[in-house]
Amino acid sequence: MARSGLLDREQLEEAARAYFAQLVMDVDQPRELPAEDYQNALAFQIEQTEGEIERQEDHLTAHSYTDGDRIAARAMLKPMGVDFDKLEPNGQIAALSHVARAKRQQMRYLLHGLKTPASRFSPDDELFAQGHGAPVVLETINPAATGPKIIRPELTLANAVTEYNAYLVRTERQGSTRDETARVLRWLQEEIAPETPVAHITHDQMREFRNCLLQLGAGAQGKKLPFRHRLALPGQANLKFVTRQRYWRFTTKFFGWLQAEYRIPNPTKDLPFEGGRNELRQSPEPFSTEELKRFLQTPLFTGYKSHSRMMAEGSSLIRNGYWWSAALMMFTGARAGDIAQLLPSDFRLDDAVPHLIIQPGKLPEGVPKRSKFGPRTHKVPLHPALLELGLKEFVEARAKLHPGKRLLFEISIGKNRMSDGMTKFWSRYLHEFDLFKPGRATHVHRHTMAARLRAAGVTNEDIGAVLGHSDGSVTAGYGGDQGLERKLATLKKLDHGFDVVKALGGSYDPKVHRY
Repeated sequence: MARSGLLDREQLEEAARAYFAQLVMDVDQPRELPAEDYQNALAFQIEQTEGEIERQEDHLTAHSYTDGDRIAARAMLKPMGVDFDKLEPNGQIAALSHVARAKRQQMRYLLHGLKTPASRFSPDDELFAQGHGAPVVLETINPAATGPKIIRPELTLANAVTEYNAYLVRTERQGSTRDETARVLRWLQEEIAPETPVAHITHDQMREFRNCLLQLGAGAQGKKLPFRHRLALPGQANLKFVTRQRYWRFTTKFFGWLQAEYRIPNPTKDLPFEGGRNELRQSPEPFSTEELKRFLQTPLFTGYKSHSRMMAEGSSLIRNGYWWSAALMMFTGARAGDIAQLLPSDFRLDDAVPHLIIQPGKLPEGVPKRSKFGPRTHKVPLHPALLELGLKEFVEARAKLHPGKRLLFEISIGKNRMSDGMTKFWSRYLHEFDLFKPGRATHVHRHTMAARLRAAGVTNEDIGAVLGHSDGSVTAGYGGDQGLERKLATLKKLDHGFDVVKALGGSYDPKVHRY
């Protein structure tokens, strides 16, 4: 039927009745109300249910439906072999109205059980009258005379989110984890009123939120858009599955924390998040030897026009913060965000093994450093090439001429990601010189180092020690971090296949290379 753009009425009604039966099962869940506040908790559930009935009535009257309704319509018609997106507009409207009717009837079923649980439920919509008349069994309305208090009406979604975010800070979770969790929980509060007690959030609501996460579209990152405006329209690409799956994982962790902390029933329990089977995970492709040569033959390294025109050929050989950001990433394998946050005081240039330290602290901008290392420190030896290129002179000059600033102060840091300035610049730069590939921007140097060391026969353990990876084993934690001498020995095996120092303009010459 879908191919012709028509939808058979009997087929549609059969699908709607099956969908309604599933909705009924979703609300037939035991709900234990606190004995000490039973009447208020019951009144709140009744008020919420009546409000949802009114919303569905409004949808039906105005023929105005949400993206969630469209997702539900697709799911409703799929068992019938009908593709919602191939229907003509009138067919889609008919399917959406049947979804809204099913949701409205579900809420009336729930309302009936809350008000008169002992009586039989008779649907007032003739579409769903067939097969109904069984007594409503909603064990949720009996007050709890004994046992621990499970439902806490005073713990609203907004309050719970605030507490959880504070918990993530207190337990020193990674900055990116906190940021993404906060983002997902903001979206959740767009879907479910912030004043809703978390104990009243239903399995059905979380299933719809999950379905919306599955429909997140690509291209909305970094844009201030409402959650529903982020969903992909038919024919549009979805956000990578691994990212959508990570958002759902943050959601389930939030409710898992609530369950452990307050014994709140987990509405995400047993909800699967499936997909991505045909999606290949893309890891930034390392530079080949020829690509790295091309990269180092671009204006930033051979001579550029000016600070504002670093992609245009010129005579300037100033080794500025952008130049050094590339050199540091190439020879340390450090993440762009960690490089961007380096302070002159993070360098130990006169030690037996000169090195830099990625460590917690406060930035001159007044915000704390944020790294995937969290509260831990990570030491990286300075490859001899960096010292030959003049890193010691650069760090000392910056500390003297620009006290109280980050080492690479001309590169901005983001509000959510410390690597934002680096990523934006290098993404544009690689695009300009036809070196960009999916996933490439700053992480390409980290992957290139790993690939070149692996080609030199270095073990994954030694590569991981330099990059700051952990194999996660208990044994790996014994004895602490690898020593600087061993890490330096690993870095000295780095071979790009040509003289990179020469390609970068040669050894530091104060008469030629200014800062």
